[in-house]
Amino acid sequence: MDFGVVMQSSWSAEELISTAEVAEREGFDFLCISDHYLMPFSNSSVDTWTVLAAIAARTERIRIGTCVTPIPFRPPQLLAKTVTTVDRISNGRVNLGVGAGWYRPEFDAYSRWSDDRTRVSMTIEGIELLNRLWSSAEPFDFAGKHFSAKGAILEPKPVQKPHPPLWFGTNGKYMLKMARRYASGWVPPVPGLPMDEYRKVASALEGSGVKVKFNGTLEQIRENIEAFAELGCDGGALSMIPPSDLPDAMKKLAEEVIPSYR
Repeated sequence: MDFGVVMQSSWSAEELISTAEVAEREGFDFLCISDHYLMPFSNSSVDTWTVLAAIAARTERIRIGTCVTPIPFRPPQLLAKTVTTVDRISNGRVNLGVGAGWYRPEFDAYSRWSDDRTRVSMTIEGIELLNRLWSSAEPFDFAGKHFSAKGAILEPKPVQKPHPPLWFGTNGKYMLKMARRYASGWVPPVPGLPMDEYRKVASALEGSGVKVKFNGTLEQIRENIEAFAELGCDGGALSMIPPSDLPDAMKKLAEEVIPSYR
């Protein structure tokens, strides 16, 4: 199994960077940061991709990414350039978490809100444009329902080929179908899902090659790791832990749990 940690964009940049350094030192495999400018519990946030660039420069091995980035929130062309830059700084250690967004006040303040069906459609189209930018060696035009580009070309390309892995973060029926097509991994929303929902996700993604993660507190992981392993989950992440308590929880997980599942 792989083991990781999920952090919040409401934390300070200093807390996120120092926690990432602890995660690498304790032998964790990946870290994810939520990608939000506003949340119901906090109006304070960092720009996640800026902090991930700093983490990329301060670490050497651990995979880094978002949990998750709402694709309709930003123009895909700008997101493609941002993810590529961090991928190159990290020498190919970036995952892009994929979601459709859900918190309307955040979109109203910083982007543009659309209904659920439209945001899902924008997510599909956004992924197609991202993939074109990451793979095309020549300038191209893109004329979609939601996004358009003329003479688009992205250089330099990401280190990872054909592109940074996409980790989906939703359990909606249609988004799970999309995950089967586009994703290499799936991460649960914070604070997690009931076991029946994990079972539904594992069943929907069975045979697709998409690796399913679970999350929880140290106690929840200790209690449920065997059940998650039986569902076919290939990794778990500490989440819902304050930054002041997280280093100790990572150390305990690294010493008491991880060695039995490597």
